[in-house]
Amino acid sequence: MAEATKEKAPAPDNKKAADPPKKGGKKAAVEDSLDIPEKFKEEDRVFIGSIDFRREEKERGIMGKMLGLIMYGSLKVTLDHLEAMIKKNAFSEGALDQHLRHYLKRGEREVCGSLRCITQMLLQRTRDTDQTTGSQVVLMFKAIDCLRMIVQYSPSAVDNLPTFMILQIMAKMPGAFVPHMNREKQIFNHTLGLQRAIKEGLPTINVRNKLANLYMKQKCYADVLYQYENMLGYFQSKKPQTPADKEKTCVIHLNIADMYKDIYNFKGEFKNGQILQNFIFRNNRDADIMNPSRHKISEITGPVNKLTVSQVYKDLKQFAVEHYEEALKLFPKNKNLKKRSDILVTLGKTYAEMGKANEAADRLQDSLLILGKERNSPEMFKNKEDILTLMREAVPKLAAGPKKEKLKSFIVKEENKLESDQLEWEEQEQRKKNLQEQAEKGTKKKI
Repeated sequence: MAEATKEKAPAPDNKKAADPPKKGGKKAAVEDSLDIPEKFKEEDRVFIGSIDFRREEKERGIMGKMLGLIMYGSLKVTLDHLEAMIKKNAFSEGALDQHLRHYLKRGEREVCGSLRCITQMLLQRTRDTDQTTGSQVVLMFKAIDCLRMIVQYSPSAVDNLPTFMILQIMAKMPGAFVPHMNREKQIFNHTLGLQRAIKEGLPTINVRNKLANLYMKQKCYADVLYQYENMLGYFQSKKPQTPADKEKTCVIHLNIADMYKDIYNFKGEFKNGQILQNFIFRNNRDADIMNPSRHKISEITGPVNKLTVSQVYKDLKQFAVEHYEEALKLFPKNKNLKKRSDILVTLGKTYAEMGKANEAADRLQDSLLILGKERNSPEMFKNKEDILTLMREAVPKLAAGPKKEKLKSFIVKEENKLESDQLEWEEQEQRKKNLQEQAEKGTKKKI
């Protein structure tokens, strides 16, 4: 597990309260911010049943273990396995994924109990005196992930206790994380209210849309996808579909495509890969167990770098393209042409990145033809120039043949048209300016 710094956190003293800092002395900021005390007021209540759950794992006899081996295979990862990994600072997303896959087959109730156990183990490890500051922070974030999943795997229920625990962990984060944690607290409070609204039977489409937007801010991509898929299922099941329903379905497809685009264009490049790994494992678990129609993503093998994530980004681009194409089929004709053109340009760029020059050229050509229906302006001329640049870049990648020659002649024709349109627009603007100046001079003479 990566460690941010070699500074060790001080050992907690359970016998007596820490002495206040002396005047002029150094404040015990690290101790106050990093030590999660044993006396969480609600901790025992949060983890009711967790100890029994672990005991059941440990006390299985030889026959029980043999039966488990026959039914689930040798690759089952138990709570005991995870506990050993946590103690060695070797906790991995892959092991957690295998563990949760096993329990998801047995029902959500057992999954949530198991996640509480894992959270308890992670928090206990943060209190160990051999932990560095960096390791403690990583363990805290992982505990938050596990608590989040308790709510994620019980989407029909709202559980206040995991959220309470998350806020308690956030309160103990080091000073550098305070601004980030304050934003997270606000989002958590909003999401809890929205989840309650769904539970109480309020109109869910608007609520789910707000939830998806909040989860995007947190980069909880699996939860964003869950909300959009629920909305998509609602509109697709409606018979008959009204034009308004089709328009909303189009917007949902665009939002899903933009989410995939946000992941593969993420500027932070997922330095430790945790956000990306979480999304991949959660996405594939849901595809296997909860939503068979969900796209599965290639898993990252080895350390996270440009080489190992290249296949992941390829998958994400393919999924984004599919949703953009679906959105175009439902996009209202002769309405918001600029938006339609932007979608086509995005598709053209993505196809070009995927090495699909024919598709890229077709979408860019369609985009240019749509912009031809819009009024001329400096912004419009700039957009056309950008599209023509992309088309020129696509031409060498096309196979020799009639299509390549047609595209070349189309580009030359559009470049000439763009040049003449610009000259005509500039002349019109100059004439307007001259008339305005003449009118102002005539007004001054009368005065």
